[in-house]
Amino acid sequence: MDLQKRSEVYDLLILGSGAGSKLLAWTFAGQGQRVAVVELKYVGGSCPNIACLPSKNIIHTAQIAHDVRRSEEFGISIDSFRTNMPTVRDRKRRMVQELVDAHLALYKQSGTELIMASGRFVGPKIIEATLQNGMKRLLSSKNIVIGTGTHAVIENISGLASASDPY
Repeated sequence: MDLQKRSEVYDLLILGSGAGSKLLAWTFAGQGQRVAVVELKYVGGSCPNIACLPSKNIIHTAQIAHDVRRSEEFGISIDSFRTNMPTVRDRKRRMVQELVDAHLALYKQSGTELIMASGRFVGPKIIEATLQNGMKRLLSSKNIVIGTGTHAVIENISGLASASDPY
């Protein structure tokens, strides 16, 4: 049987749930379109889960510890203090969970279907989503956005990797 005929049809399919993807999904679903987002692991993308925001959370704690160490300069005497890393970690984890919960609520509110799965193209405009339990779903759409993220690459040009920015 034809893959297209067996597939679930959407107005918009999106691979990845990062910043651009989620905004597209919520906007188009909010306009009444049938939208699905296929996300492998991190609801909302890497920024709110493992990259930008969690690192800033921990950096904020480090800045506070730095300021406490310098408190004498500002006329504040503190006999001693310590950083409780399990508490720092738990604070970061709570922040991440609150962000994930907010994303899930926005997916639900907008009507976007969030499919936690790995996705791969198996035909023109047809994605096979392999769910975490191993089950597979065929999804198709005339409109597909690939928003799976990026990473920096330094080209193999002699001296480029060791060059420093003069500014």
